[in-house]
Amino acid sequence: MLNLSSTLSTHVRFLLQSLTEANADSVSRDLCQFIEYGIEGSILVLQTCLDCLNSHKTDSKNLQSEQVVASIFRHAMDKPNFCTVFCQSLRSMDISENFLENFSKAMQFSMSEKIGIGLALSDSENPDIKICGKNFCMAQIEELNSNTASFDSTEQIQNVVMFLQCSGALSKHVDSFMQMLSLVQANGAAQFILTPILSDESRGANFLRNMDFFNECGENDFDALLEEMEKEMSMADIIKELGYGCTVDVAHCKEILSLCLPLTEMTIARILGMIVLTYAGLEDNQTMFSTFSLALGCNTSYDLPSLSSWNIDVLVKTIKQFAPGTNWIRVIENLDHEGFYIPSEAAFTFFMSVYQHACQDPFPLHAICGSVWKNSEGQLSFLKYAVSAVPDVFTFDHSSRKLAYLDAVYGHKLHLANENHAWLCLDLLDVLCQLAERGHTIFVRSMLDYPLKHCPEVLLLGMAHVNTAYNLLQHDVTSTVFPMIIKNALGAGMVLELWNVNANLVLRGFVEVHNSEPDGMIRILEVCQESKILSSVLEMIPFPSGIRLAVLASRKEVIDFEKWLSGNLNTYKDVFLEECLKFLKEIQFAGSQEFSATPFHHTTAVLNLYLEASSTIIK
Repeated sequence: MLNLSSTLSTHVRFLLQSLTEANADSVSRDLCQFIEYGIEGSILVLQTCLDCLNSHKTDSKNLQSEQVVASIFRHAMDKPNFCTVFCQSLRSMDISENFLENFSKAMQFSMSEKIGIGLALSDSENPDIKICGKNFCMAQIEELNSNTASFDSTEQIQNVVMFLQCSGALSKHVDSFMQMLSLVQANGAAQFILTPILSDESRGANFLRNMDFFNECGENDFDALLEEMEKEMSMADIIKELGYGCTVDVAHCKEILSLCLPLTEMTIARILGMIVLTYAGLEDNQTMFSTFSLALGCNTSYDLPSLSSWNIDVLVKTIKQFAPGTNWIRVIENLDHEGFYIPSEAAFTFFMSVYQHACQDPFPLHAICGSVWKNSEGQLSFLKYAVSAVPDVFTFDHSSRKLAYLDAVYGHKLHLANENHAWLCLDLLDVLCQLAERGHTIFVRSMLDYPLKHCPEVLLLGMAHVNTAYNLLQHDVTSTVFPMIIKNALGAGMVLELWNVNANLVLRGFVEVHNSEPDGMIRILEVCQESKILSSVLEMIPFPSGIRLAVLASRKEVIDFEKWLSGNLNTYKDVFLEECLKFLKEIQFAGSQEFSATPFHHTTAVLNLYLEASSTIIK
């Protein structure tokens, strides 16, 4: 064994390395002759050919090598042992769909040959290679089916079947090919197209298979095939193509859903995502549905009633019959998939009616508010309509992280704006802030227009509980709402509530009020005194605002300004001194042309108070 392996591999490598345009035909004949040595010889030849191709990718002779190797592989395909030989020759290599695509391109394989090698790999004992082969084969079938010219597509399908039937090793995979094709070609026309070229025996077998195949799929591992193909195409897409007729009654719905057993939570989630996107306006495909049912050997009638939407009762009842143990929370968690999107308020209401038919438990808010989805657009489309829904349709009242709502905060009446408690849900606010920082600021900001108008204090109080990487949305809401709170005669109670939750947000609000309206510092002082937070604010607020607040506080004899200055100079030294000098310049030259562009424009009374404090600072 060892001598044969070493000698044969060396000789094959020598022939490929000595390949020229003149001897290409003779080398090809010699290598094909080695395929006749049996399984061991065939494996060694194919392995060595693959190794040489990988080792000489940049070689100028690589094109000739590829042509010779391609002829060897085509010769091997005609042998009854090709599936075993091909799988064994790849056992030491990392196989992927990308590898198979590149290999097929280098070999200039036809569509039939590419499907053939994919089917051959489905015989592998290695589960990864088996899955890779099935996925690669499915990709070719989908490409084949996507041909816009139906005649060309039909002809190619016939060519594939004839190729498989004529191959000694691949003829057994005709059924596998037909099963995959049935998943892709939802119109069921393929079987009728192929009838003329299939043998009488095959036609009979196909008829019987259509009658019971999907009920006995365990025999051919069809359940596993469906599971593997789920990534390549979705049963939801097939149901969409067949149209509302799938849910005309439980019997018809069972016939269709039986194709994707077992009904996993992911499969159900994708079906729900499809029906909410197409809940109305889907083209009537009654003829296609009837044709498809006939192709599967199912009972059907051309006198089916026409539906204008999906029949929720029928769909949910059928799902529960096939999957009585469905975890509907897991179904909702699986809504985060490509293609999920709520197109309208009516579609959202439709979706929630499906959930309410299926499950009596409260909607799992964590599934939509617990984290940012990969499909963020789909998540936002859901949240957009959820926040404005009436409580009978959707509510956030059962949120596990809910703002402790007070009917009155120190006498300041708060308004909820809507009854579904959306803006009391802290998880909702948290995920909206995260989404805003991931490129959806404009969309999220538009969602906040309503609460900013109808319950701004509640929104700001909720935002105070949220901390994200940049706090962009929190700052946006603060700059809009905080000035309104400061101007309100009863605003001190709300400021204290905010301070206890998020002091930094309050400090930022004070600074923004001062920057936009310098004389607002007088009102800030009053609020700080009423809420008894002045001392803490003076310790934490940035120096430009802090110095002015301290000056005004000293005029009311609330603090000793000179002592406050000395304490900060001792603590912050040059940093604080520099801020004091900036304050002096802005105040001393506030009316001069040089400083006319200063952001702080005070009234005369306030300016005089600051000027009086200048001597203390200078001293």
